[in-house]
Amino acid sequence: MKLSMLSPDERPREKLLARGVDALSNSDLIAILLRTGTGKRNVLDVARCLLAANGNRLAAVAKLSAHQLCEVSGIGMDKAAALLAAFELARRLMAQEPERNPTTIKEARDVYLCMEPTLAALDHEECWLIYLSRNLRIIGSEKLTSGTPQSTGVDEQMIITKTVMRKACKLIVVHNHPDGSPVPSEADIVFTTTLKSALQTVKVQLLDHVIIGESEFYSFAEDNLIKLGRSHYKHRKTTNLNINE
Repeated sequence: MKLSMLSPDERPREKLLARGVDALSNSDLIAILLRTGTGKRNVLDVARCLLAANGNRLAAVAKLSAHQLCEVSGIGMDKAAALLAAFELARRLMAQEPERNPTTIKEARDVYLCMEPTLAALDHEECWLIYLSRNLRIIGSEKLTSGTPQSTGVDEQMIITKTVMRKACKLIVVHNHPDGSPVPSEADIVFTTTLKSALQTVKVQLLDHVIIGESEFYSFAEDNLIKLGRSHYKHRKTTNLNINE
């Protein structure tokens, strides 16, 4: 059915102007960005097809490349570029929110808010380091590795070298899980344990290892898997995993 044959209440642009953006569904918003459909499907159907192909998860759509977007009938490079630009603007806007730019880290949520715009929409894993002073002031942060969807290939010695060069007293490791689940893998647990012990040799405290998923995060420290010198975090039990101290 052509979009012009739908009632004004069903057409995305008309609905937006009459009722405001809050009245629009995800498919409505995507349809506005796509502008036009095909000879066989109107733009709203194209938008619905794009969402359905990605489990109706907007976060999954935001991770698609231009070529992956173009695999949906009705989406060419021009439309893919419009979608990519919209998602990137959303990420940049989110990153500029004051709470996402803390000067000190008080709890794991601060880490999540700070790093979520950078990591949550990626289709591959990245590992970042946040360097902290003794009083938890952020000295700096940097990307350590960028890897496959399964692994970042982190080198513990490289982390020690970078941390010492930054003259940091405490360190937070952050990485993402592209599949959306922040639950740590066995490899994550082993890495965290090994890194904690290695950092102790240079008198640096591993304050936390935060894993970012889709709209949620996991904190080793908040799950009591890293014993803190002082109670800076609000503890919340999330799993029954156990790391020997």
